[in-house]
Amino acid sequence: MTIADTIYQHVKALPTANVLEVLHFVEFPESKPDSTPEPAANDALAAFLASQPVGQRSDEEINSEFRTIRDEWNQP
Repeated sequence: MTIADTIYQHVKALPTANVLEVLHFVEFPESKPDSTPEPAANDALAAFLASQPVGQRSDEEINSEFRTIRDEWNQP
């Protein structure tokens, strides 16, 4: 049984009002413009993430930076 068949079996048992609600739900994604990102956008994001200094600083360096920022905020 396909997914469409399974959905059909469920919808057959619903009252008319609920069937209309299901129909509107199914039609909604069809009405939206295609929002699939361009491959270039994915490549740019991957390049940005690769450039981030993940794992290159010790916990102490990170904590020190946070302490500095917190101290700056707490100055009158």
